Amino acid sequence: MKNSFFLVIPTQQNNPQRLKEFEAKALQHWVAELPTANPGLATRLLHDFLIDFNTVEMSTQLRLDALERLSPSIHVIEDYLRSRLIKAGFPKEENDKKILTVLISIEKESTIGYWMVLKELTKRNVGWFQGKNAALAIQRCIKGLSSIIVSHFIMGMPIPDWVWIDLHSLYNLSVTIKNSTTKVANDISQSNKPSSPEECYRQILLLSLADPTGLMQKELLLVYSFIETIGSLVGLKREPVNGQSIQCVVLTDEDKAPYYQYETSAKNDSAMLYLDFTKLFKALKQKEKLINAAEARFSSMHGLKNDIGKPSAELLDYLEQRWLGVDLQGVPFFSDRTDRYIAVGLESTHELQSALESVGEKDLEFLVQSASDRLLSGVFTKTGVLSVGSLVSFRKTDSPEHKRSLGIVNKVIVDKQSGRINFGMQLLAHQSIAVSYVQLDESGKDVPQKGLFYSAKELEYEKSYIITDSFMLKDDDVIRMFMNNEDFPVVLSNRKNVGLGYWQFECRRVAEKSKPISAQAKKGYDFI
Repeated sequence: MKNSFFLVIPTQQNNPQRLKEFEAKALQHWVAELPTANPGLATRLLHDFLIDFNTVEMSTQLRLDALERLSPSIHVIEDYLRSRLIKAGFPKEENDKKILTVLISIEKESTIGYWMVLKELTKRNVGWFQGKNAALAIQRCIKGLSSIIVSHFIMGMPIPDWVWIDLHSLYNLSVTIKNSTTKVANDISQSNKPSSPEECYRQILLLSLADPTGLMQKELLLVYSFIETIGSLVGLKREPVNGQSIQCVVLTDEDKAPYYQYETSAKNDSAMLYLDFTKLFKALKQKEKLINAAEARFSSMHGLKNDIGKPSAELLDYLEQRWLGVDLQGVPFFSDRTDRYIAVGLESTHELQSALESVGEKDLEFLVQSASDRLLSGVFTKTGVLSVGSLVSFRKTDSPEHKRSLGIVNKVIVDKQSGRINFGMQLLAHQSIAVSYVQLDESGKDVPQKGLFYSAKELEYEKSYIITDSFMLKDDDVIRMFMNNEDFPVVLSNRKNVGLGYWQFECRRVAEKSKPISAQAKKGYDFI
């Protein structure tokens, strides 16, 4: 690997007087003086430092040592900027796009520094000591490019040109210099578990195959971390994997992400890698060991930390389907290719369905177009309105506002050029009804809560459901439901977290408890 397409080394300036700035004592002092209480200023100082640092000509060892001392601060800033980006849904604010630009630049400049070290080390035969440095530099390069991909996934944006081919080339280089399986320690701000170039490469391949357009932003970091624990169960092979009907292919000489191939090529191409999922699928048969049973996938939009580091059962099911090669697809509900009005959230849908007259002036709906028979597409004036897991109701433009279908967003794709948001849905109901309810308890003072009621046919039976945003309700609770002009008690069952902060219950109407008739007190004679 003589050159990198994406990691372009800047022109070097020969200035020996500046080299003392990058020696251990001076650099440790500079890092200690970073204003960590002011993340904005710390980010700017670190960003400017890295850009300048990469232009100064210095020895390979000095550059590598300096990068390793800077690494913990870089990762702290990286984590902070990513936490800013995952706070809200799509479309993103202009400020978020500026944050992404700075984040990508920091990740790129850091990786360029390691690439300069690696390029210098691999110009000649690598000795034992140089080999250790080469393993470190190549692992850091792969991790750095992987970070750039993760940051773009978080923003729902396409990966820049040349990133994937540089990743493939770096992995091939690690094989050539016999360092692909050499374990390298990570700094304390990252995983404490040592990892090899091959493990880091496999980690980003598996994340890409999980189809990040179907993951919430907070899930991306969780899944990326989770893959570290199960990545060793996936192998990289030079020939198709026996027993896998669908082959997962990596074209290492092309600027492409890994993909699934449904017909095995007859020729044996040395530039092709195949992912072997045999051990992983065997482990997934005992999912209870891999999941966080206490967590529901869509229970909270803002939970940024998962202390256990394991996915929920629903999220692991999602990952298994993607790694089996099953495409993430919404329902082909938009084959007529006509425009739709959509409303996001239970509140908006409830108001539209319960209003007697038009409420369009309140901007509760957005006009969107059909991008395909499975995707809708729109340019939103408001930011942060949509995410994987959002509850959405929609209607055709010529249908009344109360006649709405109900679904959960399961895929979000950002078109960087046009600013459009493309999204698919998992359909819940062709028609829902706005209802309210109170929970029956001893106090009897509950304020009515809003819900959406619908029916669905399963096998030969029709079942009724209610969706609510209350996490207080649980199975076997009894509520009094107010629908149209009547009210009646229903018992709830089969609680399911179907969207971001939304819970679905199966409803079964129960008989009213008859009130005891108290014996009338006797009255005196009215004529006395």
